[in-house]
Formats: sequence, structure tokens, C-alpha cells
Amino acid sequence: MAKLSISIPDELKDLLDKRADKEHVPVSHVVSEALRQYFSLPSDDQVAKAGPPSPASADLAEQLRQVQEYLCDLHFSYERTRSAAYALYYWAERNGEVLGIPPEDQFKKPPWPKPRPKTSAPG
Repeated sequence: MAKLSISIPDELKDLLDKRADKEHVPVSHVVSEALRQYFSLPSDDQVAKAGPPSPASADLAEQLRQVQEYLCDLHFSYERTRSAAYALYYWAERNGEVLGIPPEDQFKKPPWPKPRPKTSAPG
């Protein structure tokens, strides 16, 4: 296994640490997964060789754009609903009542650690 020493902006390091803590994995795992995803993307040379998109791929690209737009709308709708549920929970809590959905950090956690993401075997 190779070791690297790199310099990155402080704000990127903070994001990296937060993600590793959230997923209960080492920072090196987060970096490795990010690099795997980056290198799985087509390079500029591959994109240039592919030429202009065919009508079929243009249709697929438009469908993908529509799905992404729908998912974005769905996410915002979920966030608005979640915010309203939190507000209801906190309002009820101030009045000594139990109502609404508590924040995730107040959910009862299982007694076992969160499983690590599966890593693909080298091919």
C-alpha cells in the first residue's frame, strides 16, 4: 500500500474529516473512494474521440436531466417537510409534549457500529 503526503486547503480537509467521521471510516478510505470515482470518469481525450452525441444519447441526456430535476425537487420538498416536522417537535417539547419527529441525532442508535462500505476487489 502506497502512502502519500499532499497539501490541500483547510476547508477541504475539514470536509474530508467530517465525511470520514460521519461514515465511521478512515480518512484514507474517503480519499481512495473519491479517487476511484474520479478515475472512473471519461478523460477529456475520450470525450473528444467520442465526437458529438447521437440523437439517442441526446434523448437519454435529456431524460437524465429531467430525472435529476425531479430528484432535486423531491429533495427540497423533503427538506421543507423535515423542517416543519422539527419545528413541530421543538414547539411541542417546549410545552412538555411529545409530537412530531425528533432530530436524527436524538434517534436511538443500534448497539453495533455502522458497517463500512464495501470496497471493490482489485481486478
